[in-house]
Amino acid sequence: MTRQRLRWSVWALIALVGVFVLGLMSVHFALPGSTVALWWPAAGLAVCFLLATDPGPRRSALFVLGVLVSSGAANLVGGRPALVSVLYGFANAAEVAVVHGLMTTRARRPRLGSMDDLWRLLAATLAGAVVIGVLAGLTASVVLGGDFLDSASAAASSHGAAVLVMAPLGIAAGLRRVRRPRLEDIAQWVVVVGVTAWVFHQDQSLPLAFLPIPGLVWGALRLGLRTVAMQLLVVGIVAVTLTSLGGGPFAAAGRLGGIRPETVGSLTQAFLATAAVTTLSLAVATTQRRTALADLRSEVELSGVVLDTAASAIIVVDLAGVIARLNTTAARLLGAPEEELVGRLAAEVFPVANPEEVTARMAGIAGGTVPLHQEQDWLVEGLGVRHIVWTNAYLTDDDGNRTHLVKTGADVTDERAARTFVEAVLEAATATAIIGTDLDGVITLFNRGAETVLGWRASEVVGVRDWSLLHDPAEVDRRAAELEIEPGFDVLVHRVRGGAATETRDWTYVRKDGSRRTVSLTMSGIRDEGGMLTGYLGVAEDVTRRRQAEIALQVALDRERQAVEELTALDRTKSDFVSAVSHELRTPLASVLGYSEMLEDGAAGPLTERQLELVSRVDRNGRRLLSLIEDLLLNSRIEAGRLELEPRRCDLSDVVASAWTSVATVTSQRDLVRDVDVSPRPLWVEGDPAALERMVTNLLSNAVKFTPDGGRVSLVARPHDRDPGTVCLTVSDSGMGIPPADHERVFARFFRSSAANERAIQGSGLGLSIVRAIAEGHGGSVSLESAPDAGSTFTVTLPVGLPTTLSRQAP
Repeated sequence: MTRQRLRWSVWALIALVGVFVLGLMSVHFALPGSTVALWWPAAGLAVCFLLATDPGPRRSALFVLGVLVSSGAANLVGGRPALVSVLYGFANAAEVAVVHGLMTTRARRPRLGSMDDLWRLLAATLAGAVVIGVLAGLTASVVLGGDFLDSASAAASSHGAAVLVMAPLGIAAGLRRVRRPRLEDIAQWVVVVGVTAWVFHQDQSLPLAFLPIPGLVWGALRLGLRTVAMQLLVVGIVAVTLTSLGGGPFAAAGRLGGIRPETVGSLTQAFLATAAVTTLSLAVATTQRRTALADLRSEVELSGVVLDTAASAIIVVDLAGVIARLNTTAARLLGAPEEELVGRLAAEVFPVANPEEVTARMAGIAGGTVPLHQEQDWLVEGLGVRHIVWTNAYLTDDDGNRTHLVKTGADVTDERAARTFVEAVLEAATATAIIGTDLDGVITLFNRGAETVLGWRASEVVGVRDWSLLHDPAEVDRRAAELEIEPGFDVLVHRVRGGAATETRDWTYVRKDGSRRTVSLTMSGIRDEGGMLTGYLGVAEDVTRRRQAEIALQVALDRERQAVEELTALDRTKSDFVSAVSHELRTPLASVLGYSEMLEDGAAGPLTERQLELVSRVDRNGRRLLSLIEDLLLNSRIEAGRLELEPRRCDLSDVVASAWTSVATVTSQRDLVRDVDVSPRPLWVEGDPAALERMVTNLLSNAVKFTPDGGRVSLVARPHDRDPGTVCLTVSDSGMGIPPADHERVFARFFRSSAANERAIQGSGLGLSIVRAIAEGHGGSVSLESAPDAGSTFTVTLPVGLPTTLSRQAP
């Protein structure tokens, strides 16, 4: 059981206990000589509880069964026979079921918001009273021997009055308080309760019996339905209780006039029913009026807000042509506040060139001759001439006579200017086809560019031709197969319809004359302000020649690529050939150099000076050739990415000394100033000593080779001034220098500067490329500073520690 059901069950049990107590009190306070109670609030309490909680059919049935038991027990405990108690309990349960069932017909929640709701309450109360009257009358006449009509009427009135007085409280239980309590509310409560107590406490005359009703009417007109329902209950309790005790005008009439007890009860119930019907009718009518006024006020406020926030100008003109109402937009166009414009003639304030025409138009309001649509040019201050499109409508009275003209105007100046501009742009795009369609593919826009590209006139295709028919059918079929959809217009807009902003691809257009053009078509969706797709726009550019040029270019590129591949293969073959030849030449050349050394040392006997000079030339030229071969071999390994380095910790000073010694034989025969400046401290680096010596040797050889006699060759090896982790090796000369244009090219393979060629200086053009490869292979770099006839300075920087990315095989 949920918490809500448990709470309802507790309250239902309390209500059934209340039914029992009230039933017992009603039996106890029954008028002497009467077979039924004067008032039966137990029935009213049961109905009130069901209407307030609205528990549903199942729990309602259980509660009605509980009413049968509680009412029967109250009658039994009150001294009535068991059979009578059971029958009266059944009658009470039947009455509650009938009233609640009629009030909740069609699963509606009970309410008192209109006179129809009040009539439903009266009808349900009357039906319940008839049921209780018939059953109670039968029980009284058959079992107790009483009069059927007297008992039936007494029971019907007592129960009906109780239900009519108490049921509204159950209906009003969920209503909000109309307003906060005020002094008037307290005064009204005092008047109602005081007057009721006074009337029913003293032995008042019958004409004063209905004196409490004006106080209740006061509450119905001023207070809410919930307060009125509570006051009805209080008045009923006071009136019935005091009447049962012998007080009030009805009991006095019974004692003095000899009126039967049932009649006294009927008079009391008539008073309560009259008070309830009168008060509830006024309360419902007041509630309806209050609700109608609130709705009207809300509608007026809403209408004002709608008028003032509308983008269109709205002006209401009466039969005399006087402005009765206008919104903020209209006031802004007229250049004055609303309060200054209302009450003035429309012809006086409309900024038109011909006010007489406006007067003539307004004169036709009563006869209905004002056109429903018209356009005017207004000269608006600060905005210039504005073109207004008006829609006119008439307001009529109950007799159908026209009373006002409502003019709704839209300023279309900017819109038409923009439309004119767009149309001009579309017409100016003579080389671009712009085609618009609706959602079904029917063409709605066909600009001059489309006419040029496709050969159709706009009048021939707009509104009558499916755009997909302008395309190559075979191409549309292929695309449809790719998308797995049916051929047709959807093939062109499939991605856009699926949510994509645009789609661009090449299509083949079929011109009117049957020729075909390749176009680059970009499709996009046309959406309204709400984001809903309303059509499609295609922008196509004729790319037939461009695609043909692209195809030709691709063919040329393919041929070029093939040629490059063939040249690469040829270069690889050349490198392999050079490497093989160099290896073949190296062995016999080594023998030649060896024998020449032996001849110089006198292994074949003493040589004359002329013979020694010739052998020296052989040795010198052989070593030059050997150097060239080694350069070729090393270059081949560099090209193949197989420059193998054996890095280890070595002193760069030793490498420099060894390299300087290797070129000493060349420099000794030249008239050069040789400067060597090597740091006295070891210059430790991680590198391949042989490769580093080759690098230094090449730099020194170049310096000697390009420096004429009388020049200077310098070598400096020291730690870097600003970077302690770097060693600098600088080789400079005072030779012929290198033009700035050749600075980067001197490190390319086989490159020789123009100055070297002009002076016929021997060399292969591989030395400096090998220098850069070795320097970069050690994680370093080489730079050049030179100018024509100003010498050259090559600077190599090497890291003290070999980079972790350097492998044993340098790139």
